Amino acid sequence: MRDHGDAAPSVIGADYVAEANGEEPEPAFVPLAERFLSRDKDVTVELRRLEDGRLAVLAFSSLEALVIGCGDLQPWASLPADKVAEIQQHSGADLVLWDAVLPDNQRNDSAGGTN
Repeated sequence: MRDHGDAAPSVIGADYVAEANGEEPEPAFVPLAERFLSRDKDVTVELRRLEDGRLAVLAFSSLEALVIGCGDLQPWASLPADKVAEIQQHSGADLVLWDAVLPDNQRNDSAGGTN
């Protein structure tokens, strides 16, 4: 199992199952509001307001899907996939959208789109 430092290991959820089987948990990738260079710094996950007014957390099943969905210059972070629901809960978002593709004018990529 992974070394959790002073914290107890997972005992429920995807982290626990993966660790019990000697595997790494399934990753998810989330867009960030800005790039960060230090692991000691808090990060801000980018949320999106949908046309119907709901607030969404964007999450991606792979880094390739994030680049396709948000653009090649989009800042991002990876985390265990089962933590995405916690981000939704703590942020007050109404839903999680997985592997969504943003419109060209909302993309952050070298082809000219920006958030």
